[in-house]
Amino acid sequence: MPTPSRSTVLESLRIRLRVLEGSPQSGAVLPFGDARIDRCLAGGGLALGAVHEIMPAGLDGELGAVGAAFGATLLRRLPARGALVWIMQRDDLYGPGLAGLGINPDRLILVGAKDDAEALAALEDVLRADGVAAALAEVGRLDLTAGRRLKLACERSGATAFVLHRWPNGRPRGVRGQAAASAAASRWRIAAAPSTPSEPGVGPPRWRVVLEHSRGGREGAWIMEASDATGDVRVVAELAAGAAAAPPLPARAAG
Repeated sequence: MPTPSRSTVLESLRIRLRVLEGSPQSGAVLPFGDARIDRCLAGGGLALGAVHEIMPAGLDGELGAVGAAFGATLLRRLPARGALVWIMQRDDLYGPGLAGLGINPDRLILVGAKDDAEALAALEDVLRADGVAAALAEVGRLDLTAGRRLKLACERSGATAFVLHRWPNGRPRGVRGQAAASAAASRWRIAAAPSTPSEPGVGPPRWRVVLEHSRGGREGAWIMEASDATGDVRVVAELAAGAAAAPPLPARAAG
């Protein structure tokens, strides 16, 4: 029996590593349409049928407004088929704001949860249900076990999951905004950025976005803006490698 060449053995090892890591080798993606973003994502776009994390910067970990706006913009960009589900632990989602970001209220289903455990259980159930295109859950902590369960649910149904990290009652002691290892395909850290209106008034939403983790891809950082006309996201400026969205606030006890 002939001995496999060194290149064949190395390629076999690479494939096994990608499988163990859960790196997408193929599958549907949603390109942003800007090479500066898409080249950082495996497959050239946001992986569909996968889990994505949205991390807050500063006070938005409690308020949730900036992260929610970015998450809504990503939901808005998904193919227009199937329901969108939003799972929240505090009833403070602003409907007109979502509509302004292009979310069709006829597609949106709101679910209330009392804590992280209930929110994650609801998210997993929703992802396994028929007729769901994507779901977003506001959750403080997402450990590796829970992340893997969500990943499997996404892979089986084809639905896409977004976990918006939020602590509406204050960050628990010891949580400083640093993300632990997870099964997510991507992790985005979001902070507000000044808008530039084309006429007197308030301009389109802008974010300082850091792609901290991209499974099978690489990191990146940009100033992004939501387009009022199309609902798409465009890059205003590319930031230097290693740029941080904003320094996290010191942890404090929930109150």
